[in-house]
Amino acid sequence: MTENRLFAAWLRPLAGLFALAGMLALTACGGGSGAPSNPYAPGPTAPAALTLLPVIVVAYAGTPATVTISGGVPPYRAFSSDTSVLPVSLGTSASTVVLIPAAVAQDTPVTITVQDAIGQTASAQVTVKPAPLLNGLTVTPNAPICGTNAICSGQTATASVTVTGPAGGGIPNRQVKFDVVAGDFAIQTSNPAQPLVSTLTVVSDANGVAQVLIKATVNAFTQPGLLRATELTTGNQVTAQFTIVQTTNGAAVLSVVPAPATITSASATACSTGFRIDYFIYGGTPPYRVTSTFPTGVTLVNSTVTTSGGSFEAITNGTCLDPLVFSIFDAVGLQTTAQLQNLLGTATGTPTPAPVVISPSTINTAANTCTGNTFPFVITGGTAPFSVAVSGGGIAIPNPVTTSPGSVSISNLINASGLHTIFVGDASTPQLTTTATITCN
Repeated sequence: MTENRLFAAWLRPLAGLFALAGMLALTACGGGSGAPSNPYAPGPTAPAALTLLPVIVVAYAGTPATVTISGGVPPYRAFSSDTSVLPVSLGTSASTVVLIPAAVAQDTPVTITVQDAIGQTASAQVTVKPAPLLNGLTVTPNAPICGTNAICSGQTATASVTVTGPAGGGIPNRQVKFDVVAGDFAIQTSNPAQPLVSTLTVVSDANGVAQVLIKATVNAFTQPGLLRATELTTGNQVTAQFTIVQTTNGAAVLSVVPAPATITSASATACSTGFRIDYFIYGGTPPYRVTSTFPTGVTLVNSTVTTSGGSFEAITNGTCLDPLVFSIFDAVGLQTTAQLQNLLGTATGTPTPAPVVISPSTINTAANTCTGNTFPFVITGGTAPFSVAVSGGGIAIPNPVTTSPGSVSISNLINASGLHTIFVGDASTPQLTTTATITCN
């Protein structure tokens, strides 16, 4: 009995030692939980702040706008403080708020609020403004022969649109861009290096009107044309449709005076010689080109007419014509015609020759170009050949002039200033004469 108590007393200190060793072993293994304890490990990540960009927005009625969401925790929800003015919806990416402004009579403030999945909110302040409207894009042809809403090929039209506010008044100084959408036409500019373009931006005038000049291509086939106008502040657009009509008939655009001309000889045996008819061209697009169906039937002077209201001359040469037709083409291919009849008369016997005429009758030129220049003249009427003389010295080539009508050139004038007279005499008896002058100033 005494021995058992002695053994128990000896064993208790040893059991305590084993117990302490076991506690240390458990501590080294993480307290028995199976996971190490690291005081330096990062904690859970905090979500980024929810933001909207931009936070200040100007939107125009009828023109969609967007606000972008960043940060926070999706999914998001969007709210408008006034859905009657600015209803909103989330874009397909769920990070874009689409603003759809309604029509307003004046500037209207609206607050857009976005909330994320953990309750964060962000706001943007939107001002909805009345949108300018583009009213009445019209295309008005400058030559109405092809129709009220049609442009002849090669011709021009004015396209105009009015930028108006909610009250209906025109808004000045607004940029409006015109674009060719479809059709064989272009927009004219004031730039000589690029006179025709497919897009052009102009500014509305004091009445809110913005306009451009459009031009159909020469010889363009008949086809529809589409022109679009865009008000650049809001993006509002309007499109006009018109017709391009292919045409070569310029009779309603070009006019020639006289259109027909008739000369009747005094003789029943010979048509007139040396009579001159001046034809004046108006309208269309100069310069004009003149040809005839019988080139040797007359002498044609100034076959290229450079200005509207300018003229060409036809001088008879004894050829009977019934009729001769002149074709007049303008710069864009439109054509019209004029006629000349040179007919026999009824009288018998020897006809009296027409007076001798030299054209032009007067030339004025600068003194520094007088002596080194060549001056052309045309002689008509009378009886060929014609002799030519120049006062003060000069050379006439050819001399004599053997036909009526005929041409002569005066050159090598000796005097650099003053008046030079050209004398012309024909071969008839009694002789017919005329004069012309060159004045060197």
